[in-house]
Amino acid sequence: MKRYLIAASALMLIGCSQTPPSGAGSATPATPAAQTAYTLGSIKKGDKAHCVVCTVKEGNPGEEMVAETLDYQGKTYAFCNEKEKAEFISEPAKYAAK
Repeated sequence: MKRYLIAASALMLIGCSQTPPSGAGSATPATPAAQTAYTLGSIKKGDKAHCVVCTVKEGNPGEEMVAETLDYQGKTYAFCNEKEKAEFISEPAKYAAK
């Protein structure tokens, strides 16, 4: 009985730090957040990137053709149209990467 308690205690102590086996549990892994702030100058019109305004409004909509860009606080942000760029300019704290 004493061995059983020691073994059970040891399993409880290491259980939290162990990675669950593949396929364990029914939780789905979180989708990685879309990159919305790019290295300064790395995104140009015509490239494909995540529109920061669309990403904030819709979650993770995927890459779109870049119609506009804006350099803000050392990062470049991409936009799918002029309206989205204007919205970012009106409320940059809402959209800028933290």
